[in-house]
Amino acid sequence: MSHQIKVLLIDADSRIPNLALMKLSRYYKDKYWAKVKLIKLNLPYYPDRKKQVFDIDTSEYDFSFCSVVFEGNSHCVKGNNITFGGTGFDYHVYLPKEIDDCEPDYSIYHPEFVDNTSYGFLSRGCIRKCEFCKVHVVEGKLTRYRNVDDVVRHSKVKFLDNNFLALPEHKEILQELIDKNIKCQFNQGLDIRLVDSENSLLLSKLNYLHEYIFAFDNIKYKDNVEKQLELLYWRKAWQLKFFVYVHPKMELFETISRIVWLKERECLPYLMRHIDCWGSEYNKFYIDLAAYCNQVFAFKKLSFDEFLKRRHVNKERVRFSSELWNSNI
Repeated sequence: MSHQIKVLLIDADSRIPNLALMKLSRYYKDKYWAKVKLIKLNLPYYPDRKKQVFDIDTSEYDFSFCSVVFEGNSHCVKGNNITFGGTGFDYHVYLPKEIDDCEPDYSIYHPEFVDNTSYGFLSRGCIRKCEFCKVHVVEGKLTRYRNVDDVVRHSKVKFLDNNFLALPEHKEILQELIDKNIKCQFNQGLDIRLVDSENSLLLSKLNYLHEYIFAFDNIKYKDNVEKQLELLYWRKAWQLKFFVYVHPKMELFETISRIVWLKERECLPYLMRHIDCWGSEYNKFYIDLAAYCNQVFAFKKLSFDEFLKRRHVNKERVRFSSELWNSNI
């Protein structure tokens, strides 16, 4: 009896089904009739969380692969003969084209994967070179990557493109999504600077999942964001969400003014803290601010001061964050 190849896939810290691991699974199943096992470690991103070190026994497997998304987590996975990849390990490790072209094997995430959603990219790369973002380093210039039918395998789809509206043929793709009535979301955010009257109308006609996500990463974009917001005239209250990038080198008033500006226009913020925020003297304030911004009900219904009084019994903690907020409005 011939030996059946066994493959171990280790998902260190993905928050969604990991495309690379699903493609590896499909490749080895289709080509070698391999038996594939997935281990999900759920390592945290936050640097202040205690991280367990996993010593993985790979002795019974012919091939072992580990994907690490977040920097700082690769040292938490030990074991013999493990091939590591992912943005948290090495930006320059890529799947061979033969594997990358495989259809993802969502079955390895069953029964955990129960929301009937596909994930994938229509494009890779970006036209921007934001200093805090590594997409232009990892993926390079913006290029077309897949067709809609290559990605959609379920009743819903979340596209992971980093700058979809910069793709020259994005309007044709939007029309295809409309014509096929595909329930979708661009969950990495859209570049509001690239909104025009035509693609705004197309966006409004999509069978969209949850909020439309954009980005407001720097206060210097405020006038531009305000101008483009007028093109999204069809939006309902709280239907738009903006990623708000925060770095401790930014002045607090720049961060707070973006949040206040968004609330005045009934737009939701989602605070994206740089890892250096955890080592900042204002770390506790950033934690409170993220909790406020990223909890939709609290942000819509409460002022920051009201939220702090509900969140903390410790009056000194309330005073610390409240004073920083009110002195920087």
